Amino acid sequence: MPDGRGDAVVVFGALFGTRYPHLVAGAVARGLTVLGVDARSPGKELVDRARRTDAGHPLAGLDQLAWIDAERPEQLLEQVIEWGRQHRVRAVIALGEDFVEPAATVADYLGVPSPGLRAARVCRNKLLQRRMLSEVSPLSRLLSAEERAGGDPGWDTFPAVVKPVARQASSGVIRVAGPAELRAALSEYEPGEPVLVEQLVEGHEISVEALVQHGEVIFSSPTGKRTNEHGGDFFVEMGHTAPDPELDAATTAAVLETNTRVLRRLDFRDGIAHAEYRIGADGTPVLMEIAARAAGDSILMLYHLATGVPMETALLGIALGEPTTYPPVRRYARQVYLPHRPGILRDVTADGLGTPVTWLDERWMWPPVQPSPAGAPARIQMIMAGRPAGTALAEIRQSGDRSSMYVIDAATAGELDAIEARCTAAIEVHTDVRTEVAA
Repeated sequence: MPDGRGDAVVVFGALFGTRYPHLVAGAVARGLTVLGVDARSPGKELVDRARRTDAGHPLAGLDQLAWIDAERPEQLLEQVIEWGRQHRVRAVIALGEDFVEPAATVADYLGVPSPGLRAARVCRNKLLQRRMLSEVSPLSRLLSAEERAGGDPGWDTFPAVVKPVARQASSGVIRVAGPAELRAALSEYEPGEPVLVEQLVEGHEISVEALVQHGEVIFSSPTGKRTNEHGGDFFVEMGHTAPDPELDAATTAAVLETNTRVLRRLDFRDGIAHAEYRIGADGTPVLMEIAARAAGDSILMLYHLATGVPMETALLGIALGEPTTYPPVRRYARQVYLPHRPGILRDVTADGLGTPVTWLDERWMWPPVQPSPAGAPARIQMIMAGRPAGTALAEIRQSGDRSSMYVIDAATAGELDAIEARCTAAIEVHTDVRTEVAA
């Protein structure tokens, strides 16, 4: 018999939803109450204020928000149990990386779809990924605090990459050329922080976005990546293209087959996965890392433009346990992050392009995009300044150092490159370089 409770979905890391603008609105359109959890921070408080005061904000439909840190899993579970007294919680979705594992635990308790406990646990830990997925991973070693403190990390394969086990968004990832650089890099981490050193893998970098239901991949596609690694020691993502135009059919097939094997090894059940690979000189994909959540930056937006359908629609359907499909790509889309000179941000201009620059802090939401017909001319979908004017911009060493970006789409890869060239020539990030900015 009906118990009087309405259906609801719980979104962990809910205020990341500005990057996934169709999730909350799509759930509300289905008649679901959207309940959110997030960790309090100054930036997220600004987003929360915007969604409560702006009816056009993509998170305006969020019914309740609980401020709880991901490091408090018991309180997270208790909050969902409390909500369950008024609502029938039918779905749990994690947007924030920190919430992946606790969200899977809550989903397991409720008996609703999720990537699964094994997938969630391994995807949150770079060392577990290297050990459980060793057949597709580079050579690596976990350095103990004693090895780091003693000055002899016991590693002799260079160049190498040093990365903290539990961080995200390129934070702390650095390239080292030899033993002296390795020792210097290791001194920058917290004394007890787990750190991996691993073989540097050269080659084109991609991600694979995969939708999985009942353990079967229902959609997957390679997304091309650009980083700022050339000419520097860091690996910050500076661009994405969906689908990747640089891969031939054979390499694409090899990448997708490898990714399917990885998902099966993880017993990935229901949800979305974001895996990153390097393509070796022989065409072999090598796993960099994998996440049991939607991709960051604008990657889901790119697939909205490439397919014509928001990927959040499929993500929600999978979370609800409904039979779900997602269409193939029919167009190319690209996000480009703009370089800048360290200094005080004064302005971002785009003279002659006919597309205004949107400042994120005006409404704390990303501008909406509109998919074009498959054969339509190339289009600039948005130009956005992600940091307020007056912000001190430093060298781009991690994702949070980036300041501005734009999104474009086109019918062909050649047309996409042409409109990017127009944007590159016209868009400028203006900084006052007379002001010293600490790295």
